[in-house]
Amino acid sequence: MKIAIVGAGAIGGMITALLARIGADPLLIARGPTLAAIRQHGLTFEDATFQNMADGFTCHPRVTDAPAMEGPQDLIIIAVKAHQIKSALPMITPLIGPDTQILTAINGLPWWFFQGADGPHKNHIVKHVDPDGILSQQFDPSKIIGCAVYLASEVIAPYTIKSSGANRLVIGAITQPPSPILLEIAAIIEAAGLTCSVSETIRADVLNKLMGNLWANPLSVVTGGTLDVMTHDPQISGIGRRMMEEFSDLCVALNVSLSVSIDQRFQGGLKLGAFRTSMLQDYDRGRAIELDAILGATIEVADLLKTPCETMRMVYALTRMRAETAGCYQKPE
Repeated sequence: MKIAIVGAGAIGGMITALLARIGADPLLIARGPTLAAIRQHGLTFEDATFQNMADGFTCHPRVTDAPAMEGPQDLIIIAVKAHQIKSALPMITPLIGPDTQILTAINGLPWWFFQGADGPHKNHIVKHVDPDGILSQQFDPSKIIGCAVYLASEVIAPYTIKSSGANRLVIGAITQPPSPILLEIAAIIEAAGLTCSVSETIRADVLNKLMGNLWANPLSVVTGGTLDVMTHDPQISGIGRRMMEEFSDLCVALNVSLSVSIDQRFQGGLKLGAFRTSMLQDYDRGRAIELDAILGATIEVADLLKTPCETMRMVYALTRMRAETAGCYQKPE
């Protein structure tokens, strides 16, 4: 299978390294200093808890900023931040052929959430993640594989990815039942060392993942706290609890059953220990944060369904201003 990964951040880099380790020969799409660093030094993956890799490993994947030279792929894994997908389209579209599957390994509420879905809001465009509808026009819903990403990793040096032990993906087609190609993709990901399950209700799985992100990510930017510190603090975790309660009400309105309770979410955060959320990592590095994909889009859908979200709205405002002041907020456009 010809596999291309678009985005060499913590998620894309980790998936690339693990696929390269088993000889899957992934093609990594990267640009600028990232491209130069990987070409010169390779891509190093570290995780002492991952399959006894105490010393990690370094691989040298194929990496390019000229995807048009590579032609259509069987599978494209989109691993850039949600707000970067539109600008990455020139790197993605040359890789798409008539049979290409597109797996979205992204955080937040994806642009495709209502695409091809049943119900009164079928094909509704979520403006916080697809303000002009370009993504909904560009990608055929029948080719999209949704993904709930449970990978706790960080770029710690050019170019080293360090994982904190979380290594699970949940994937599922957004418009059809599981197909042989979907099962083949899951098998390749499993062979690379990740746990990968195939779901027939991928939207519910994405919302289950979003439940944890929507409180911890923005509050980590506001407080500067790691997951364990925020979870232990009764006032901060209390705000997080109210956000998740509002989110639970939204899921009821969407007719989605959450498989993980709020208390279980907090317990999961404690297990990750002193982990800095991806949003805090971006904030600390002066990069645009995924606030609109994770929280803004959620509030937009809550308003669409007329469910209360005042705590989420307050935290969004606080996080947005803090990020704007630091030059880390990019308005959807």
